[in-house]
Order: sequence, then structure tokens, then C-alpha cells
Amino acid sequence: MSSSAAHVVLPFGQFYGREEVRRSAPDLEWALLRADPHRIVSRHSHDEAHFVLVLDGLYVSSAVGAPAVSHGVQLIYNPPGTTHRDRFEARDRVVSGRFLALSVGTEALAALRMHTTRDDTPQHAVVIESAGAIAAAHRLAVACTRQGRDAAYEQQAMALELLCHADNTVRVTHSAPCSHAAAPAWLQRACEYLDDSRGGQSCIAEAARVAGVHPVHLARVFRRFTGQSPATYVRQRRLEQAQCLLRFTTRSAAEIADSCGFADQSHFTHAFRNVYGATPAAYRAAHGVAELSHLPN
Repeated sequence: MSSSAAHVVLPFGQFYGREEVRRSAPDLEWALLRADPHRIVSRHSHDEAHFVLVLDGLYVSSAVGAPAVSHGVQLIYNPPGTTHRDRFEARDRVVSGRFLALSVGTEALAALRMHTTRDDTPQHAVVIESAGAIAAAHRLAVACTRQGRDAAYEQQAMALELLCHADNTVRVTHSAPCSHAAAPAWLQRACEYLDDSRGGQSCIAEAARVAGVHPVHLARVFRRFTGQSPATYVRQRRLEQAQCLLRFTTRSAAEIADSCGFADQSHFTHAFRNVYGATPAAYRAAHGVAELSHLPN
């Protein structure tokens, strides 16, 4: 991301990746895509609400509320206006991933109860853990590859089923450490920047610049609404991402330390041990993962 935090607004239903298939119905559009290892994903916005079902790979999104790294099958709801940089991390030095994206237009969203009241309106990404919603999304992903006279009808029905399952789940489970109804709009911009940064001395000052506030004001308001300082927030997100990369990739600890923004491997080891009670090497060994450089020929 550039220091100006410039970004593009993607057209309805458009996502970064190599499309396998794309289908649409009134006010809905869904597609199966694979990660494009040769394309750099820029910071961007989606005006419409959309769901992302991660089918394979290590998915990373800087959207507020999104997990540090999604591994395995995971369903994420992004409300209208989400700004982020989402991408797939390399596993064994190869970038790969596959996902289903379902875009929901304004009228379709209004027909649901997701956004009927201010209290019910999610202002940030929501990880959906409902088994029914995940199953519906997975059925839609499988159905996308089908051909035949009734294929389009079946896919539309499955897309609507996903929306119905997700409706109550999104409204009931969306939460944050603060009251986002009262939080200033610039706070989310700051969080998005911090989620997508690699830390460093200028990180918080740059987040304040992006948000259009003084760093002191950022620190005071950030703690009020999140319960922690911006620096603590960044450390937590970097460690969460590093933990997933240690467990689900064979990248070396040095590579992970660098990609997650730690000064060096020693700094990474010290920070990781303080939080997780084990060194990165011990944590990885406990989960049966060997670094790529240590794999047998």
C-alpha cells in the first residue's frame, strides 16, 4: 500500500483473482476465483456487501473484523463500503488459493433484515460460523461448475439460501470491543491501515495521517473504543498472522518474521514466546511442521 493510502473502487461483483466461472441473478452476482500469484493486490473498496468463502489457501484481509489469516474453509461477510487489501499468503513459497465471492446489491440487501436498524448494522467484517450458512455457501461453490438447463436456477436458489442463513447470524454475532455506532468514521480507516501495515516507528503516525487526525488524538480515541493502544493492536495482529504462518506453511521463521513486520528473527522469537509460551521453533514442532529448508530431499 502506498503512503497516500490511495485505492480503487471495484465495480459490482469484481474481485482480484483468476475467474473460473461467473453467474448472476437480479441484484446478485457470484463467482469462483483462484489467486493470481503474478498480480499485486492493491488497497481497494467494495461499494456493495459481499461474502467470501475461502475454499483453499491462506487468506489475509486487512478489513476490520477479519481474522489475521483464514486457513481452511471460512465464510466472511463484508458490509457495503469495505476497504481492504485481501490476498493469499504463500505456502511452501507458492501463492495459491481458491474462493467463492457473492456480491449483494442494494435492493437485495434491503430485503433482508441485516441492515434494518442501526443497532443491527455491522460496520465491519464478520466471520460467519453458522454451519447452515457455510454449508449453503459450499453448495453454491460446488454448483457453480454445473451445466444444464436448471443450473442457473439452482445456483440462484443456493445464493438466496446462503443469504437467509447468514441474515440472523450476521446481526446476532457482529461485535467489536467498542460501540461502532458511536465511533468516528476515521477510526475504521486507521484500523484498516494498521491491519495492512508491517509496523515500524512511522506506522501509527501514518495511520493518523490517513485518518486525518493528530497521533495523540488517534491514540486516545483508539484506546477508548478498542480497549488497547494502537501499538498493542499492531503487535497482536502481527503475532496472530505469524502464528498461522508457522502452523500452516513451511516458510522459515526468518521469512515469517520479515513478512509480519518484526525487526529480526530474535525480536520475533522474543515477542512470540512472551505471548504463546514457546519459541516459534517449539510451536512449529509441536504441530508437526518442518521448515522448508529442513525438509528431506
